[in-house]
Amino acid sequence: MSNAEKQKEIVNAVFTEGLTNGDLSAADRYLTADFRNHGSHDDSMVGPEAFKHTIRIQRSAFTDIKYEIVDFISDGDRAAIRWIMYGTHTGPFIGIPATGRSVEHHAAIFFRFEGDKIAERWGVVDNFALQRFLQGPPK
Repeated sequence: MSNAEKQKEIVNAVFTEGLTNGDLSAADRYLTADFRNHGSHDDSMVGPEAFKHTIRIQRSAFTDIKYEIVDFISDGDRAAIRWIMYGTHTGPFIGIPATGRSVEHHAAIFFRFEGDKIAERWGVVDNFALQRFLQGPPK
């Protein structure tokens, strides 16, 4: 298995097991002990707990959550993805009370690997478009 294939397998597992299925232990399996989650809900957190925090926030705000990785690129110890998250907004998110709306949320994420674990994550998440959608006129 090539390095890129292994990275893709790890990223898919983190998103499927962790974010889609809500398995917090995925963070322990696939992230380094000093993992940094740059550009997330709380940049001060370090280690797998930082990603567990993200999983908890996402899953408390959205039900029927599903992440789809639509693009994957790898170069050495770095990888990048573009994802779409689908779900129903049933809890508060970025200061917006539950709306009951079905959402499609987009992001580009960059990773740095140390061996077979993710050591850093940088997110470019389109929360502005999601906020506009959630605060828009009722449908």
